[in-house]
Amino acid sequence: MRNLLLLLPLALAACTPDPDPLYLGYADGDYRLIAPETAGRIATIHITEGESVRAGTLLFELDSAQEAQQLAAAEARIEAASARFDDAAAGGREPEIAAARDQLAAASATQREASENLDRQRDLFARGIIPRARLDEAEAAASAANARVAELRQRLTLTALPARENQLRALTAEIAAAEAEHHRLREMISRRSVTAPADGLIERQIRYEGELAGPTQPVLRFLPDGAVHAVVFLPEATIGTWSIGDTFTIACSSCPGGLTATLRRIDPQPAFTPPVIYSEDERNRLVFRAEADFQGPPPPPGTPLTFQPG
Repeated sequence: MRNLLLLLPLALAACTPDPDPLYLGYADGDYRLIAPETAGRIATIHITEGESVRAGTLLFELDSAQEAQQLAAAEARIEAASARFDDAAAGGREPEIAAARDQLAAASATQREASENLDRQRDLFARGIIPRARLDEAEAAASAANARVAELRQRLTLTALPARENQLRALTAEIAAAEAEHHRLREMISRRSVTAPADGLIERQIRYEGELAGPTQPVLRFLPDGAVHAVVFLPEATIGTWSIGDTFTIACSSCPGGLTATLRRIDPQPAFTPPVIYSEDERNRLVFRAEADFQGPPPPPGTPLTFQPG
């Protein structure tokens, strides 16, 4: 009888089904590095580390003093070339030329108004106040005004005396070149103001005001909303049982109850278990790194996770 009593717990243990295995991992984020398109010194940073921002929020600006001076010089060249053009065009056929000049003056006024409106719309877009469609409309209006001015300048050239046609053509080309340089500088200045590409979190500030930044020198590390996923290490012995779309139940100290994740990717090559994840006696096991999408509010990146199949 005593032997039977001793054997009873062993028999019960043999009948008890093995619990589902547990796997370890952590939460990770798909971070973006925010850098300007052109190099320069950081003039102003408008956000703070750890701040949540909306898409289009102005993040930082590079110093544009030199570009602003170049823009002013381009505007002066346009004005000087336009004055020489008007002077050269004031030849014979005065009634026709006067009418053409009046049309050109009216078109130039419209051009200035469209250019000023484009500046305002760019500033509002950079601050996230208006959508991209409004900015596109302003750019289209400015382009149409520029084309109208070019057309009327050409018409004024055709109404001038034959002896001055070559001179007017050269002045027209000079104005066009100055306007192209003016447009290039305006675009360059606008790109020195960097906005948030999406809703998300300013996770880390890498560079500060007064430091140099550029395409390979990012200023901020940014975590877009919805860019947190789970990383799980699957044992090599069971890798054949897993498929994309399988689910896990996830537990952690800050996770809500019932949090799950869906397997989206499994690395094709195995690796040894990371010692920061597993205990000392498990370091020599081969595992496959896999990623899964959270089906619910994710924990912060870096949070240790426990995964249970199903």
